[in-house]
Amino acid sequence: MKLTELHVDGFGVWNELRLRELSPSITVLYGPNEAGKTTLMHFLRAMLYGVTKERRERYLPPRNGGRPGGSLGLITDDGPFDVVRYVERGDDDRGRVTINLPDGEAQGDRLLRDALESVDERTYCNVFAIGLDEINELGALEGAEAARWIYRLTSGLDRVSLYDVIQGLRTSRKQLIAPAGESSVIGDLLGKRDKLQ
Repeated sequence: MKLTELHVDGFGVWNELRLRELSPSITVLYGPNEAGKTTLMHFLRAMLYGVTKERRERYLPPRNGGRPGGSLGLITDDGPFDVVRYVERGDDDRGRVTINLPDGEAQGDRLLRDALESVDERTYCNVFAIGLDEINELGALEGAEAARWIYRLTSGLDRVSLYDVIQGLRTSRKQLIAPAGESSVIGDLLGKRDKLQ
């Protein structure tokens, strides 16, 4: 799935913002504090996964007018389409989603669900849309600790970390078979066997 364009009708500080021809590889948003970078990141998350209660309280109604919501242009294996999501006053759901195809046909959210496949919001936020909190946490780490953090981040925080599994296996191996002169489970058992013989 590739994001090709973004239109914010109204969300937080943003009103009638259009970003077109986004890079197919990576897009980095930068600017001074309070410029709206985090708001834009939450808009993107809201368009893909819905307007959560927290986002609704923080970003709606839009501060500078506009209809709450907007659209994303996406290209997937199924072709290009626009994801349009708006939150109407009094809605208690995550916003109404419509998929608009290039020929003008409007559909439900099936193409969006297919595009997201099994990537839940937590994994998306930790892998594809890294914010200031994640960057600050990374900046406080050093060397191997930073590498472990990045690996955990890319595998999703609720996933099993391959690094942790390998470390656990190494610890277990050391408990079972230790270098000569150190205590280990197998060494202790062999010692007991020798005494019994």
